[in-house]
Amino acid sequence: MPVNFTAEYLKAEQKFLNAKTTEEKIVYLEEMIRVCPKHKGAENLLAQLHAKLAKLKREVERASKKNGGKREGIRKEGDAQVCLVGDVNVGKSSILKKITNADPEIDEYPYTTVQPEIGMMDYNGVKIQIVEIPSTFRPEYMAIARTADLVAVVYNGSHKHIDSVLDSMYIRTKRVHINVNDNVERIKNKIWKSLNLIIVYTKNGKDTSPMALKKGSIVRDFTLHIHKDFVKNFWYARLWRGSKEKQVGLNYILKDRDVVEVKTKMK
Repeated sequence: MPVNFTAEYLKAEQKFLNAKTTEEKIVYLEEMIRVCPKHKGAENLLAQLHAKLAKLKREVERASKKNGGKREGIRKEGDAQVCLVGDVNVGKSSILKKITNADPEIDEYPYTTVQPEIGMMDYNGVKIQIVEIPSTFRPEYMAIARTADLVAVVYNGSHKHIDSVLDSMYIRTKRVHINVNDNVERIKNKIWKSLNLIIVYTKNGKDTSPMALKKGSIVRDFTLHIHKDFVKNFWYARLWRGSKEKQVGLNYILKDRDVVEVKTKMK
């Protein structure tokens, strides 16, 4: 059975053949695997592609160990990870400084940021990791955007060029477009809304603390975030929504700003 390659596959294959670094080859090889036809005639090809990908990743791992274990990836921290991507001197570092605790170098000359800069954004008590990606668009840095929860495209005038860059590197992470002239509150709100999260407060006595959950989460998800044993020993939960209080079970769907207190069975 013939493979019948799609235009997407052939495009990714050409980029793979033209790639100059191992990181670039990994990016385009992963895309080849993603768009490769999934039928019996392509089984051998897919196996070969997966084997080649594993080999390239081993090469990167060996190089990392040789260089003292340093890697270009950024460890995810907080409740979500958001990457700032934009053209040279568009104002990414200024935004990072305004909305987080980071203090990146800011200057008028191009490519001031040569490696990812990291800060933590506070949104009503929830912590969001913000990573500024250098405008060199090196594949190993852009790979961070590929696994992030959101890409914030920073622009001043037009964002078409950056969208084109992201498309050409097969970065399909959800995007939000941030005008560099927006104020801090608007930027934070746009990022939060695009993450599709809600804030639920856990109640312990008189104290409450915020927890970020995906929209549509249920009490079980909330309880698992506290501790898995709470699910095993779950009795019921008290929930406050505005001025109303009710008793709910594990499958109850939560809404933004709910306050929840979990009650467990006595051993």
